[in-house]
Formats: sequence, C-alpha cells, structure tokens
Amino acid sequence: MTTNVTSRVSGATPARATTVAGGILFTDMLLQGLAIPVLPLLPAVVEQGAAATGILFASYAVAMVIATLFAGHLVDRRGPKGPLVIGLIVLAIATLLFATGGPYWLLLVARFVQGIAGGVAWVAALSLIAATTGFDKRGQMMGIAMSTVTLGVLVGPPLSGFLVDAFGPASPFLLATFVAIVNLVLLVALIPGSPRQTDDTAGPFTVLRVSGSAAIVAAITIGAAVLAAVQPVLPGHLGAQATSTIIGVLFGVAALVSIIANPIVGRFVASAPPRVLIGIGIVAVVAALLVLGWSTSIWQIAIGMGLLGLSSAMLLAPATTLISEQGFRSNPPTLGGSFALYNLAYAAGLAIGPLLTGFGVQQTGFTTAMVIAAVVLAVLGGIALTKLPGRQNVTAYEDSHA
Repeated sequence: MTTNVTSRVSGATPARATTVAGGILFTDMLLQGLAIPVLPLLPAVVEQGAAATGILFASYAVAMVIATLFAGHLVDRRGPKGPLVIGLIVLAIATLLFATGGPYWLLLVARFVQGIAGGVAWVAALSLIAATTGFDKRGQMMGIAMSTVTLGVLVGPPLSGFLVDAFGPASPFLLATFVAIVNLVLLVALIPGSPRQTDDTAGPFTVLRVSGSAAIVAAITIGAAVLAAVQPVLPGHLGAQATSTIIGVLFGVAALVSIIANPIVGRFVASAPPRVLIGIGIVAVVAALLVLGWSTSIWQIAIGMGLLGLSSAMLLAPATTLISEQGFRSNPPTLGGSFALYNLAYAAGLAIGPLLTGFGVQQTGFTTAMVIAAVVLAVLGGIALTKLPGRQNVTAYEDSHA
C-alpha cells in the first residue's frame, strides 16, 4: 500500500465518518423497526397468509447476503462514498414502494430491494469508519456506530404504532424516506472525497481464510441473532399477561442497555483481551436465555432482556474491530472484504435466529427451547473462544505502509 489507511477518504475525519455511517445504519434499522407493526397488517399481506408474511420478512436477510457478496469488492475499488450514495437512493425508493400498501408482489420486491440497499450500505458505512480511524479510536467509533443500530430498533416499533394511528399506514414509510434523504445530504456535505482504491480488492472469503476469522464470524452471528431470535416468540409466550405497550418496553430495555454498553465496550477493545470481552458476551447470552426461559413475571423477563442487550454489545463491539484486523492480515490486505464478511455474518444471524427459536418453541415449548438454545450457544461460543485471535498491531502495519 502507498497511503495510510486513516487518510484514504480525503477530508473525512473520524467524527464526520462516524456521524454519517451511524446515521445510515440507524436509518436502515429504523425502517426495519417501522415495518414490524405495519407490514403484517396490510390487506395485501393479510390476504396471502402467514407463510407469505414470513417470506416477506425473510427476503430482507436473503437480499442482504447477496448484496454483501459484491459490496466489499465494490467498496474496495470505488471507495465507500459512491456505494453509500447509491444505497441511500435505492433505500428511499424501496421505502416509497412500501408506502403504496401493495400489491403483495410489489411489497416483496420492495423488501428485497431494501435488503440489497442495506447490504451495500452496511459494508460501505463500516468501511468508511475503518478507513478514517486509527486502531486506538476504532473500537470506540465502531461502538458508537453500532449504538445507532439498536437505537433504530428501539425507536422504530413504538414510533410506527403512533404514526399509523395518527396518520395512516403509509406515514411510517414516508418518514423513513425523509430520514434517508437527510442522510444523503449529510453524506454529500460531510464526506468530500472517496478516492478509488485499486490495491485493496480482496473479498470476504479471502478474509474468512485468515486464521481466527471463523471464530469472529461466529461471535458476530450470535450477537445478531440473540435479539432477533426472541422477537417472534416472546410476545406469544407472554400472552394475556402483557399488553403491546409492555412488550414494546421489554424490547426497549434490551435496546437501551445495548446502546449504553456499545461505546463503553468499544473503549476497552484496544486494551482488553478479545477473549475476555467476547467470553463475557457469551456468558450473558446463556444467562439471558435461561432467565427468559424460567421467568414467571414481567420484571424477571425485563432482567433477561437487559442481559440480551448487554450480550449483543459485548459480542459485536469487539468483533467489529477484530474483523477489520483480519482484513489487514489477509493477502492481499482489505477493508471492504472485512466488513463484507461482517455483514454476511450479521445477516445470517438475522435469518437464523428467528427460524431456530420459532421451530424450537413449536416443537418443545418456550422454556425448553430457551434452555436448548442456551446450551447450543454455550457450546458454539466456547469453541469460538478457543479459536479467537488476539489483538493485532494494526497501527504498526499502517505506519510501515504509509
């Protein structure tokens, strides 16, 4: 390499890059949250039945995986700004399609297109942070950006319910379109340059072949899956003992804990051993699932949800930084490939988590399913910990290639 990685994006400071990237990640997850209470109730979706509703929601993760396979290569060759502009424009168009309310095939297309836009935007946004931030601050900046993800999850569902009651089912998507346009303006204004990169073109599977990458992928997948896995099964388990407001508050507890914990954990990434941080995250996952499975009251479930939020932060904040290091260790070195791999792992968690818990609850009941999930994740997490790489000296690598 002939340039320092922290100056690849001309004129973009770490603060500006984190602001723009965090706003884009927030917008994508806000749309996710806004869609949850609206899409299943649209007449065009109701007419198709429960299976079609599941396909509609699952298509996002499928499209995200597909987009991620080429997004890393695109970011490496073109820089992060161009893909981000395209991703935001496509996201706005997809959101407007949701506002039409149907027919079903059009909503399915919109959901799939949203996943494509999300896949591109996630890879480019995280690469933008890594390309402008040195290792000593990268964990903190990644933690802040990841906090915006859980903020979108927290704000989306209750905001959507209010908007639908006050202004109709199209209003949440019109708001999300406006937010996407605001992000586009901020991107153009705050990120003045994005030079083409011809010396950083490896893809996600190049990074996956680096020793230790599979363990990091496992941590990311678990971190993404934990909250997504509980979403489809906890409301049914609570039944009549909890109103929609209480259910929203419970998920809000998990999101709030994750928002607070992400930047705090990020501060320790540069100094604490990764096995310690991720190990605590795995313990928190197991504890959360056991607490949820054996809970008999709302306050106990609130504790379990708080532990889930903590576990997500403990897993994702260090794993996000570690995956960028793996990119520097690959041959050839890559940033886009690192975060393409991150995005694949995250999307896999979003898809796998709800499917596994939904099937488990159907076959064995809620409590047994939570216990089984805790045991399985404990085993997988323990195996991942033994293969987890230590912190690498990325700063020395960058200085030697300046």
